[in-house]
Amino acid sequence: MTMSRVYSAASFLAATALVILASCGGGDSPTGNGPTGSIAGTITFRNQWPTTGAIFVTVFSQYPPTGAPDAFTNPITENMLGPGRTFNYKVTGVETGTYKAVMVGWRGGVGNDVCTGLYWEFPDSVGLAPGFCVAQDPGPLPVTVKKNQTTSGINMVADLSKVPAAP
Repeated sequence: MTMSRVYSAASFLAATALVILASCGGGDSPTGNGPTGSIAGTITFRNQWPTTGAIFVTVFSQYPPTGAPDAFTNPITENMLGPGRTFNYKVTGVETGTYKAVMVGWRGGVGNDVCTGLYWEFPDSVGLAPGFCVAQDPGPLPVTVKKNQTTSGINMVADLSKVPAAP
């Protein structure tokens, strides 16, 4: 066997090993095309419902969030609220993994987003800085999504007074 064939065989084996390792995936990071589960809980809304924009539950793999959410609900409207101004939500089709933030947000148009609440150690949205959900320590609690399961009890309080007044 010549030296060039040995190097060719070694290169082939190394490339094959890299392809196998890359295809194994794993870990707790969402990948965009793996198995899914869901996140569910109850939101208690406080203060006046906004006259513009839309309210969503959003899920982020990074905190503070950058870019689009990894998953989100359809818009929540005031007529969907139950007793005590509560809403039972479920975010479906969430990639398995651990997410760093689940939030309730208002979207008033591209680049005009405001966080009104998040899932964190404190049972209220008090302590959230104005703008896009920067919480005082300890920050949001992570949520793990498992294949074909619903991670429930992810309850939040949303303070709608954080939404800017309509022009």
